[in-house]
Amino acid sequence: MIENSSDLTEVGEAKFLRALSYFKLVKVFGDVTVNLSATPSTTDGSILVRQPAADVYNNVIIPDLEDAINALDTEIVDGRASKYAALGLLGKVYVQIGDFSSAESHLAAVVNGAEAAGISLQADFADIFGEANDLNSEIIFATQISSSVSDEYGFSEFWSWSGGLDTKSLTPLDQDLVDAFDESPGDLRRAVTIDTATMASPKFPQTGGPDHDWIELRLADVILLYAETLNENGSSPEAVLDLLDPLRTRAGVDPLDHSVLNTQALVRQAIQDERRLELAIEGQRWYD
Repeated sequence: MIENSSDLTEVGEAKFLRALSYFKLVKVFGDVTVNLSATPSTTDGSILVRQPAADVYNNVIIPDLEDAINALDTEIVDGRASKYAALGLLGKVYVQIGDFSSAESHLAAVVNGAEAAGISLQADFADIFGEANDLNSEIIFATQISSSVSDEYGFSEFWSWSGGLDTKSLTPLDQDLVDAFDESPGDLRRAVTIDTATMASPKFPQTGGPDHDWIELRLADVILLYAETLNENGSSPEAVLDLLDPLRTRAGVDPLDHSVLNTQALVRQAIQDERRLELAIEGQRWYD
């Protein structure tokens, strides 16, 4: 698609997906092999040599996302990649590599432009998840999955992992996460996220499992990344913590005490704690 399409939107979408794929690869493996050609050489072996992760970021992921930002529109059409998906993912990439200065403007663009693009927090946390809620207003980008598509990997699926129904993780919750929710009494996210009887998670229900989309990026994640970035870039604790208030209000818990969390280090920890409760079982914390 990238080499042969004359449709700039198609190319932008393809580059977004390539960047997303390589981002996942370097987060897991570090140095990885790189192939950017539809017809790579099969004789010189160069594509079999692992490239430094920093080079993959600088030569593949970041340029692809910059191209996607320039090619795509802010409107989300049929769940495809949009300008805000590319902006949000690039902001996330910069946070991942510790470049908070570069991250800020990209994340700010998403947070400030979300409403006009129809992107908004769901009023009920539970309504983010489940097959019936795929591509809801909070989802900036998800990998769409359909039971009508032939499944070559049907013996192991993410909705089974979260439910403790896969041998990779028969008890996907640990006591540490349960304790974290215990320290947030009345938190409405608890019932959606953890089941202490099975030590598993109902976040991705087994009903409709083969049609669940995998959420790659949602607005709450971007808001928390933006708050983290502002804090690392020296914004006042008050300004940063204000961003967390809507998430905590939706969760049924009080806003954080701004008078107590009055240093960069305290705010950093508060954001990390909030990410843990908000995004648990969504494939974020290990990378965080």
